[in-house]
Amino acid sequence: MGDCKVSIISSLEDWKGLSGAWNDVLSKSGSDTLFLTWEWLYSWAECYLNGNRSLFILTVSSNGELVGIAPWSVRHIDLKAFTLKQIEFLGTPETGSDYLDVFIKRGKEREVTECIYDFLLKDVPTLWDYFSLTDIPSNSLFLLHLLNRINSEGKYAEVNQGAYCPIVFLPESGADFISSLSPNRRQQFRRHYNVLGRSGATEHYCSFPSRDKQASLQEFLSFYKAKKKQDDGRLPVFIENFASRCTDDKTIRVDLLKSGGNPIAGILHLRYQNTLSLYLMATDKAFNPKISIGNILVGLCISSTRGEGISTYDFLKGSESYKFHWANGGRSSVKILFCRKKIIPILFVIKNFLKYTAKVIFR
Repeated sequence: MGDCKVSIISSLEDWKGLSGAWNDVLSKSGSDTLFLTWEWLYSWAECYLNGNRSLFILTVSSNGELVGIAPWSVRHIDLKAFTLKQIEFLGTPETGSDYLDVFIKRGKEREVTECIYDFLLKDVPTLWDYFSLTDIPSNSLFLLHLLNRINSEGKYAEVNQGAYCPIVFLPESGADFISSLSPNRRQQFRRHYNVLGRSGATEHYCSFPSRDKQASLQEFLSFYKAKKKQDDGRLPVFIENFASRCTDDKTIRVDLLKSGGNPIAGILHLRYQNTLSLYLMATDKAFNPKISIGNILVGLCISSTRGEGISTYDFLKGSESYKFHWANGGRSSVKILFCRKKIIPILFVIKNFLKYTAKVIFR
């Protein structure tokens, strides 16, 4: 297996200096996504890593070269009589990160996966009891090699269906997106758009916060907070911290639909390479209950990508019906659960199984 070495990063200070190498490995992997970038996950950790969660990032080097990273934390779950140490992905669940994975330089997936497996089971078995890894793409090579190794040793891992991300694969550059829709969908969009026009003067504003000193970002976040009313205050701080670290001035895009100079719908987009993702959306549902102004804004946003080098519009996870009105494809993920043969994690698994059984019987 070569000179394979696994190290643990357990402090923000040590992690801070790894930004360049982190993103370099990510760019050379098959898991390259914005939600695994150093900027995204470090900003998440600043805001959400708390007393019952600690960093447990594994870096894997082969012959002196960094070739893989497991972006994990350990959650300490208080079960009264004992504490369960559960490995989880960074970036979840608070900020809705998608496509989480152990990212590995192409061609090294099996080697790195087996290094991590051996390290967890043989070198640091006392540091964890159980892992619950969510939102792993169903085509993850790390997942494939991990399950193969677990099965080859006669152990068992539970794999469950995870989230589904509806996606729009856009027409080739120069083609009109609205014209590519089904006749019913196209007519509904145009009808709602015309009704909106009769409600008064409306305008669609598209801006990039890094170019306007974040004025549009602050306007969106204020609107989002007013309409959602359930945020604990950390999400705006997380987004601002992430925005301050972005080196590409197109990474964050704010789209606002305004009437009379006031927002009636807004979307915070994230762009990474040729994909534009809908991350946050808020609407004024009282503005005109007869139409979906959110759907109108989505149509305007997708149409505006024409000629921008964007080939995919990603709605990210969620089963909201409006996403499937537009989508012509999608990506699925899974959740993997695996525990050590110790009394504490086994009791935890039994407890969860009994809860599930009770739901099946009594509902």
